[in-house]
Amino acid sequence: MPGVQNVHVDGVLSNIAVEYRNGKMIAGEVFPDVEVGKKSDKYFVYDKADRFTPAQTARGPKDEANEVEWNVSPADYACNDEALKEFVPDSVVANADVPLRPRAKTVEVLTDLIMLGREIRVKDLATAPANFGTGFKITLSGTDQFSDFDNSDPIAVIDAGKAACFMAPNTMIISKPGFDVLKRHPQLLDHVKGGATNSNPAKVSIDVMKEIFEVDNIVIGAAKYNTANKGKTASFDYIWPKSIVLAYIDPKPELEGVSWSKAFRWKQMATNQGYKVRTWRDESRGGGGEVIEVETSLVEKVVCSDLAYLISGAFG
Repeated sequence: MPGVQNVHVDGVLSNIAVEYRNGKMIAGEVFPDVEVGKKSDKYFVYDKADRFTPAQTARGPKDEANEVEWNVSPADYACNDEALKEFVPDSVVANADVPLRPRAKTVEVLTDLIMLGREIRVKDLATAPANFGTGFKITLSGTDQFSDFDNSDPIAVIDAGKAACFMAPNTMIISKPGFDVLKRHPQLLDHVKGGATNSNPAKVSIDVMKEIFEVDNIVIGAAKYNTANKGKTASFDYIWPKSIVLAYIDPKPELEGVSWSKAFRWKQMATNQGYKVRTWRDESRGGGGEVIEVETSLVEKVVCSDLAYLISGAFG
């Protein structure tokens, strides 16, 4: 293990890790980052009833104003360290042909794998029925599934899900296969058929779907992963299941702001709400080389459970 004095936080490589984004992964949009100064701490949850219970505001000429109270309750977060490393021999760097960049590519691969783990973790948290209370979830089957174009009613189901939430959801989270089915549903196509021809058939774009369902964002999970164990023949599938999540997600989340989901990211192990890269020399391996480690520290939490609705089994 290297001494502290031999470990270098590489700003250039950290910038690569921060700027590198796998566009098919959506975990950061589903659980947006809130930068925190402590690895674990408390934050406060306000009692929403205090702001929605009418109060007597009238005051007589000689009377005092009516006194009201508001309350908060504490909640906890504790960030988890995430890190991967790779040894890059000097001989590999010296013999790399353009445009290969062994150090930068190592950072990208390590970051990608950390992001992949986060994507699966967020998917599990966001689509598990056990994480949604009674009245905030439904499971479709048979002719109710949106893949049954003749019998299903996606607009009615989604409207009912939105109505169940305390605040109107601004975000729909859907898998790529699910989106591809939904954009071909006759109920949605009825909104765009005007002017369609055989050479220019009707289609429901993501912007049209936003208008139909009255949401600001549609987040499509298109990332894939290898479902086989390491060393076995690779088999790839989509990470996100055939479900839909409707949620209110604050586009600019704060520590105590209202949002269904947040990711608390400890800034000590992150740069610009991203990742930090550390490097150190290791002369004992392969004639010498550099160890590159990508690290971050965060935890994803559902902070306002009544701001989201889960539609499981939306597609057959």
